Amino acid sequence: MTESFDILVIGLGAHGSSALYHLAKTGGKVAGIDQYTPPHDHGSSHGQSRIIREAYHENPVYVPFVRAAYGLWDELQQEAGRRLLVETGGLLLGKADTMVVRGARLSAETHGLPYEWLEAADTRRRFPAFRPTDDTVAVYEQRAGILFPEECVRAHLAGAAARGAEIRCDEKVESISPSGDGMEVRTSKGRYLAGKVIVSAGAWVGDLLPELRLPLYIERQVVCWFRDAGAGAVLRSDRMPVYIWEYGQGRLFYGFPDMGQGIKIGFHHGGRHIRPEELQQDAEAEEIEEIRDIARTYLAIEPVFEAASVCMYTNTPDEDFIIDEYPGCPQILVVSPCSGHGFKFSSVVGKIASDWVIGRPVEFDLRPFALGRW
Repeated sequence: MTESFDILVIGLGAHGSSALYHLAKTGGKVAGIDQYTPPHDHGSSHGQSRIIREAYHENPVYVPFVRAAYGLWDELQQEAGRRLLVETGGLLLGKADTMVVRGARLSAETHGLPYEWLEAADTRRRFPAFRPTDDTVAVYEQRAGILFPEECVRAHLAGAAARGAEIRCDEKVESISPSGDGMEVRTSKGRYLAGKVIVSAGAWVGDLLPELRLPLYIERQVVCWFRDAGAGAVLRSDRMPVYIWEYGQGRLFYGFPDMGQGIKIGFHHGGRHIRPEELQQDAEAEEIEEIRDIARTYLAIEPVFEAASVCMYTNTPDEDFIIDEYPGCPQILVVSPCSGHGFKFSSVVGKIASDWVIGRPVEFDLRPFALGRW
């Protein structure tokens, strides 16, 4: 049987679930398809927590997006009737000349964001959970905090379904091709026709759109949770902010306070390259020990291992996003991947995708995310 929709969303993780939610608000006939049942642990939108922050060290161009994302997260939180975001404050740490520190300060000053400059002694006094060396400085922003990714995906999908969107789970997309003025999508369970298609399939976007020859590479990333053998109160969220720490040239780790299950900590990039179907929840003893050593060195903790999780980063060469029409086929909008820093933006990226495909003006400059930039 062939079913017809105005718009189909392929992939219902961070961006896809948000796009479906915003599309459902427009009253059109829309549906979302995912090869698993989201939220799930087969991709990039799991692991209990994600950092949200404004002093964006990667590039000041992201600041207007994340500012808008905060408002949309708040609206979704109110609609869902449960907490999706907690503001803990955030630290960007490293030597004064590191990318993280310089970039955070640049974004803050470019966009007039309030921030504090902390020397090592200031950080140790204000936030005794951290053990910075004397040459470590920090940019502190008060609004940074934690998003709960599984709950955010659930809230977006629930809001979409409540407005009439159809959600098809455990259904693998096999092909996307033009059909008349629209698109034909074939899956493991059927055939669909749609006026337009949003492809937000993360690590699978290259397989679904092979003609684009996207220069993507996929990293397997491990995060760990540790309890403190001394039950340290300084690790709680009322005393410890989220953080990103450049501890060596281009080498970063990041982490979260203890929200009840121990602190969460992991490396940003550096994982081995994999195919998406190879992802397993298989953190190895050596990987856990490497993260434990970082925690023991830089934090006021005697770390006792509790749990680990494995996810994927799907990276572009410049680590910026892709938000663009398929060349020569404006019926397809590509909204992937995120290069390991995209979840915080998904509330606004989903709205951008919705506005784009229904022909509403988009309020943001999307040129940095164009497919043709390579």
